[in-house]
Amino acid sequence: MSRTLRWVLGLLLVAGLLIGAFLYLPFRSWLPGGTVGDVSTRLVVNGPAFNPLFPKPHPGEQLIFTQEKRGFSQARLKEGDTVKALLSISDVITSPATRAKFSGATQELREWPLVDQGSQASALLVADRFQVKVIGQGAGLTPEDRHDLINAFDLKALAALKPATGSEPRALPAGKGSPLKLPPPRRQQAAAPTAPTAKSAVLEPAA
Repeated sequence: MSRTLRWVLGLLLVAGLLIGAFLYLPFRSWLPGGTVGDVSTRLVVNGPAFNPLFPKPHPGEQLIFTQEKRGFSQARLKEGDTVKALLSISDVITSPATRAKFSGATQELREWPLVDQGSQASALLVADRFQVKVIGQGAGLTPEDRHDLINAFDLKALAALKPATGSEPRALPAGKGSPLKLPPPRRQQAAAPTAPTAKSAVLEPAA
């Protein structure tokens, strides 16, 4: 192999590795391995699972998702060209410090701790696992408006949400499962003796 050809093949190999790494990075958090905040990704709910639980926009409003990653999803609530609020759900299994902020909560929503964070944000800790947060934008929203938006999430479904760990049992291919239990064979009943026919009768000698 010529020296020039070896250089060309080497450059192609390096280019292939760089392209592969570039394509891999955006999807790294979707893959089964790795960690998020030192927690295995198998234990963290993936962002797209949160999306159906966001509030349904009213006529004239739009809900535009801006971030989806392992353990987090965020959307903008727009009315016309104006962004009214940022809405998000996060799996705080990766952030004990976030969960600890609710320990001194003096408000509740559906028996879950609710806190106002500054003048623009409110957050709810659902099932000691998921933070639902609303941040007012521009002129902002009143605390009551933010609380109403939080209450518009499907909080019941969120409380029951579990990570897709991939541990569900898979169906075994044919012939690989437990042996089949066949019913015991039926016993054949003995046939009743039949009367001898003329052909099969034994002739006795005459006396």
